[in-house]
Amino acid sequence: MKTVTLIISSLFILMTVSLSAQQHGPQHRGQRGPRNPEEMVKRQVEQMKTELKLNEQQEKQVKDLFTKNFQQRDELMKKYQGQRDSVMVNMKKMEEQQNLSLKKILTEEQYKTYLTNQEKRKQEMEKHRKEMMDRRGGPRGGHGDPATINENHECSGCGGCDKHK
Repeated sequence: MKTVTLIISSLFILMTVSLSAQQHGPQHRGQRGPRNPEEMVKRQVEQMKTELKLNEQQEKQVKDLFTKNFQQRDELMKKYQGQRDSVMVNMKKMEEQQNLSLKKILTEEQYKTYLTNQEKRKQEMEKHRKEMMDRRGGPRGGHGDPATINENHECSGCGGCDKHK
């Protein structure tokens, strides 16, 4: 009887800790922003509304389009879980389809502004990604760029240094 009580108590404690962690999750994510589709769509639509001065009809159409696309992305991620190349190919197709739909919703000037802003964001993301990779390869002991690797680094087969070529 004591064993059953102990097991039930342990399960209860585990569930309580798990629920508590889930409730506190978003506050601890830093600047990554919202993670549920509704909030992400809302944030994107608000951003486009501000940048492109969308009218009410455009705003509704963009919101519907983004909502549909987030659902498709979610299904795609589930379908191709762990298959990065397949996800990337399909995401690219979805982005092209989304842009075609946006071209129909937006005016020519709005669409040009949208594409310009998207390109800026992509460049910023790429710059940020490179900075993060450089930081990981820097003082914390990673391998980083093969041209900047210290000859005396202790390595486990990085492939980027002269020891492993």
